[in-house]
Amino acid sequence: MILRALTESPDLRLRVLVGEDALDRQVGGVFTTDLLDPRRYLSGGEIVLTGLMWRRGPADSEAFVSTVVAAGAVALAAGDAALGSVPDDLVVACRRHRLPLFEVPVDVSFAAITEQVMTARLRSATGPNPAVARLRLLAGGPPGAARPGSRDAAVTAPAVFAVASREYGITGQVISAAGRAWFGAPPLAGERLRHALATAWLSAAELPATAWVDGEPYSLFGVAGQQPHRLARWFVGFHGDYHAWDSDQRAVADELTRVAADYRARHEEGLRGARRSADTALQRLLDRPADAAGPQDRETAVALRRCGLAPGGPLVAVALTAGPARYPAARPADEDAAPPDGAGPQAARVLLEDTLPAPVVGVHGSEALALAPGGEQAVGRLRDAVGVLERLPGLELAFGVSVLPGGAARGRAGSHAAGSYAGGESGNPEAGWTVAALSHALTQARQARRLAALPGGGVRLVDAAAIGSVGLLLALLPGEARQAFRARLLDPLLAYDSEHGTELVRTLEVFLGCSGSWTKAAETMFVHVNSLRYRIRRIEELTGRDLGSLEDQAALLLALRLAEER
Repeated sequence: MILRALTESPDLRLRVLVGEDALDRQVGGVFTTDLLDPRRYLSGGEIVLTGLMWRRGPADSEAFVSTVVAAGAVALAAGDAALGSVPDDLVVACRRHRLPLFEVPVDVSFAAITEQVMTARLRSATGPNPAVARLRLLAGGPPGAARPGSRDAAVTAPAVFAVASREYGITGQVISAAGRAWFGAPPLAGERLRHALATAWLSAAELPATAWVDGEPYSLFGVAGQQPHRLARWFVGFHGDYHAWDSDQRAVADELTRVAADYRARHEEGLRGARRSADTALQRLLDRPADAAGPQDRETAVALRRCGLAPGGPLVAVALTAGPARYPAARPADEDAAPPDGAGPQAARVLLEDTLPAPVVGVHGSEALALAPGGEQAVGRLRDAVGVLERLPGLELAFGVSVLPGGAARGRAGSHAAGSYAGGESGNPEAGWTVAALSHALTQARQARRLAALPGGGVRLVDAAAIGSVGLLLALLPGEARQAFRARLLDPLLAYDSEHGTELVRTLEVFLGCSGSWTKAAETMFVHVNSLRYRIRRIEELTGRDLGSLEDQAALLLALRLAEER
């Protein structure tokens, strides 16, 4: 439709303040915003509706108008409920930029304008597909029809999916790269299925893609979003193979994917303030001196509580870095040639937000840092995500975690000398965590993350509780080094056992398991001590090691541990 049709609508009663000579411009969509700079949500051709909440002074009008014009908006419609009238500085800015400006009466809703534009567009462009027409009207028009961060987005998107499932037979669910389910109808059953689809989505050479799970086809459609790294993106998993769909079914799926993208944009916008607060609160923990105490800790506790950190129960601290920002396979057409600098830590932030329960997540340099309730249970969710991600070649993710048990984390909450004000605005000692304990846990998580990022690449998770264990040391060795070490010491024994039918490897396991005790090892194997001594001599000859040496015993024990991993 054209702008003139809107001005001539008796129901809208729009008054033209600027642009009488430009009313033949075509309207391609509607975007409602109270952001001073809404460019990221505009694709061009929209009429922008605003309640002027962004205006703090006359200079803001020039800034706002210049951004919407640069983004390709065709007109601006301003409500006068907030200020009583459209300010003169906005009129001047619109005239300077040749942007048509309409005044919206206080009793006319933006939804009424959106409905008229969308109805006109659907009549002229949708053609014979009433399903898409209805879904678009139900969704409130194109991306941005509701204010970013409002509850409208959270309510409307699931409703659109429910209608598509109930009336048109297109069922699907919005899923994150880590396998988290967002919304859809009906929900896809089971985490195993979602993780299988997430693996297929991350490794897809192009989109849409078809994945087969347990003999059932699922079509994967990428959801557009602000985050350029696929680890931080969402997708829609539809039941069925899109290659077999007719044009109407494909059109409905495309519309549902657009609705999901709209929801994602609003979700991201709603997180901006919370993310800034989390960055600041976690930075306070990182900057905390070891001997800090008093009001500084109390202020940090208040900041963390305001970010939503649970007051009691076990917590987990997490540090995560994403290596070189490259995709595991060829990119879908809607993705940039390469993510920009800084995409890694932002992708890591989103990954933690999508995986952990109610986390406080911030970015510090190249790291994403998080505090979340749940303790070991939250670590289990991270391990599940690692299980999805580690199957994909080319990914480099280093996770470090440190768990604070509820009781152990409390410490001396009332001690100012310990610098351990408890979590809570009042410093309640029963709150379950202390700023000192959180700072220590975050330090441990970062140390574990650095170990996980040692040469070798891939996707690794290191628990701070495991630092100092032999198992962790072995896990951090590159695969080729582990294999060479094991082969050098054990292959001669394995070959001898295979050729002669002996049990030299088992003898070595028992002897070392008995801490080198000849009597105990012989009793365990039901052999004479002299027979055991003969076997040990043969082991020493084949390996070139002295089992009377503690160093050689340790080397052979490590080789046996590596053999257990195979």
